[in-house]
Amino acid sequence: MGAWKPLGAWVVPALALRNRLGFLEGASGPLRAKPCARPGSSQRSEEASSALWPGEKRGAAPSCTVPPPWSPQELELVESLLKSMPEESEDCWEARSMGAGGPRGSSGRQERSRLPWEDTATMEEEASKLTALRLRLDESQKVLLKEREDKLALSRNIEKLEGELSQWKIKYEELSKTKQEMLKQLSILKEAHQDELGRMSEDLEDELGARSSMDRKMAELRGEMERLQAENAAEWGRRERLETEKLGLERENKKLRAQVGDLEEALARRRRQTASALDCDLRASQAALFEKNKELADLKHVHGKLKKQFQEKVAELAHANRRVEQHEAEVKKLRLRVEELKKELAQAEDELDEAHNQARKLQRSLDEQTEQSENLQVQLEHLQSRLRRQQQNAPLFGKIRSARFGTEEAGDGASDLDEDEDLQIQVA
Repeated sequence: MGAWKPLGAWVVPALALRNRLGFLEGASGPLRAKPCARPGSSQRSEEASSALWPGEKRGAAPSCTVPPPWSPQELELVESLLKSMPEESEDCWEARSMGAGGPRGSSGRQERSRLPWEDTATMEEEASKLTALRLRLDESQKVLLKEREDKLALSRNIEKLEGELSQWKIKYEELSKTKQEMLKQLSILKEAHQDELGRMSEDLEDELGARSSMDRKMAELRGEMERLQAENAAEWGRRERLETEKLGLERENKKLRAQVGDLEEALARRRRQTASALDCDLRASQAALFEKNKELADLKHVHGKLKKQFQEKVAELAHANRRVEQHEAEVKKLRLRVEELKKELAQAEDELDEAHNQARKLQRSLDEQTEQSENLQVQLEHLQSRLRRQQQNAPLFGKIRSARFGTEEAGDGASDLDEDEDLQIQVA
């Protein structure tokens, strides 16, 4: 019986460990393999469990609360028990065999034959329980490692998402700042454009007023030039008429001189004929000559007046020609000024079109910036909602993993991968 004392030394801690693992069995479902029930074993296990856990009732279902974490001393105890169990059993059998070969072998065989069936059944049951505990411990360690890895992956993913969220927030703030700056620049450009349009419209109105006044002046000058041309034509006609009258007077003067000569010759002949007749004729001729001289003086006086008027008209015509030339020079200058104003107006219209095009480009760029900011806002909201869903589903992840590993321990690696994908889909 002394060789069986180590077995009793590790049976009670093994039962304590089995009862501690009962919480994991209640939370994760049935174990992979259950030990076969032996007669007399249930009573001892129940007594040990009632001694270790007095709060639990016999036959009651295990609670679903999470078991306390394993301490390092308990883990070392389980490993030492699992390692020492085969050695102790072999030592016990060797001691029994050696006791059987000695002088007291017959008495040992008798004592061994007198051992009850319960001790053998208890040993087999405890061995099966220890193997089940070992498997359960390995599986729980695997589950813990997997959960730690998943937790680390989730924490890394959360940190990555938080970093991306902070980057998106920084980008959003930068985009909002650039948007505000672009809006300020656009408002400044709009104000400058409105001022430039007002100034250009005022300049255009001034130029149009100057152009209309110049057109009126040109019309007045054109009318005056036509009037001067008509007066010039009238003066030329009057001059030609005076020239013709002068020529007629000169011819008449020549005729009169010829008549005077004829009369003088006739007077001389008459003098030679008779003195009385000559005196009478002389007096008559002198009277006629006086009258003719008087008419000739009148004609000379009229001719002088006409010549003076002709010279005055010629001077007026020259002055009118000079004025016409001056007006033509002014008209040329006005035409050049009108051409320059037309060029300036076309240039101003080109600048106005360019300003309109620039404003449209700025409006398009502003629309693109607003669209980009809206897209970034939508992405940011999507990331925030995704992060909230992950944070909400994070507490359920451990329960889902524990339930999956507890109920599907007999499954293979492919089913685990499928469930991981389903879990990722649920989290996403």
